[in-house]
Amino acid sequence: FDYVYTDSTNHNLRKTNKDVNNQAGVLLLLFSDHSADVLFLIMTCALSCSCSAGVVMIDEDNVVWLLHSTPRFPFSHESNNFYPKSGERNAQIFMCVTLKSTESEEIGKSMSKLFLHTCGQLVIRSLNAFFLCEIIVTFCSFPTKELRILFTRFGDLYVTIADTLNTNLYIQTWCNDPNNADKRPPSVTGKGKELVTIMSVDTAAGKWNRGCDHSKWCVSETENWMCVGDSNREPSQFERPGGALCINSKPVAEKFREIKKLSVKTLQPVIVG
Repeated sequence: FDYVYTDSTNHNLRKTNKDVNNQAGVLLLLFSDHSADVLFLIMTCALSCSCSAGVVMIDEDNVVWLLHSTPRFPFSHESNNFYPKSGERNAQIFMCVTLKSTESEEIGKSMSKLFLHTCGQLVIRSLNAFFLCEIIVTFCSFPTKELRILFTRFGDLYVTIADTLNTNLYIQTWCNDPNNADKRPPSVTGKGKELVTIMSVDTAAGKWNRGCDHSKWCVSETENWMCVGDSNREPSQFERPGGALCINSKPVAEKFREIKKLSVKTLQPVIVG
């Protein structure tokens, strides 16, 4: 299962020479290092809840926050069973953010009040992503000009993102069809921002079309924002809360604009009132 990767030291979306489940890979080494407290945050998919997955790792100096779209990841701490086989069926996305913090202990205490511990993992009980947002911002001094956390209690998450960031968006989510009249998501926000569905993606690791991509992300047409979200653009998901972590980076935004090889607007504009 190949993947492409970019970070602050190399802005190219380059294909790695290691499989995602490689025993010397960065993800496995990260989770095998017990010097940090690792919290597996898996939100339930009940209607009243968000449907996110991620990991927060805390040590005395840093907080590492990993958001992703892969169900049941990490599957196991065992090196040969780390990445779930089910995650290889479709394209996925991971975003990892590292923050400096002198309040690691307080963050851990605060988070422990929000999560129910079961089966070696921490499961969010309800819409506690909002409180997680408050904790991170309060204790980690989020650089608001570069990173933003956006949440909506109901409706289309990407309408909220477009209007908040004041930009048109190109959007990749699971299986939404912009030309299906019965499941047609909004194409224009109430503030006149365009929401364009990505239909095809082409990377150094391969090319695929809509319907083979389980990732949830968007990139702005201007302003250089790229966001990883937890919601699809299906009307059924507009009834539950959703959230996204957005990074303002010209190199990152440019690379994600480059890989969207085909995008399409709806046949008839659907405007949010």
